[in-house]
Amino acid sequence: MSFLLTLVATFIFVLIVVLIFLRTGPLVYRLEKENVVELLSLVLSGNATTNDWEVFLGLPIRHNAILENIRLRCQVINKVEGMDYPGDLLAEKGVKKIQKLLIELLETDA
Repeated sequence: MSFLLTLVATFIFVLIVVLIFLRTGPLVYRLEKENVVELLSLVLSGNATTNDWEVFLGLPIRHNAILENIRLRCQVINKVEGMDYPGDLLAEKGVKKIQKLLIELLETDA
């Protein structure tokens, strides 16, 4: 009897979990223009974390070609002007290039 109760309880629990996942849908990392503007602003102010910057550089933005182009240009800036020690993410030239990218992004309809 105890085995049967455990089996039924487990089945109900798994069913509830599956229904929750079906209802909420898959988890998606989807950046919009506002997110990229916020990240670039944090980079300029020196408040962006290395993790935020690396995730942005590493994940393609397939739903928006303009944002993907900005991301790819940030990758190049990071490769050329990136700092190897903790603290600042970019050298001064890199920060100026990011500032230009931010201005360009704000002027687009991405």
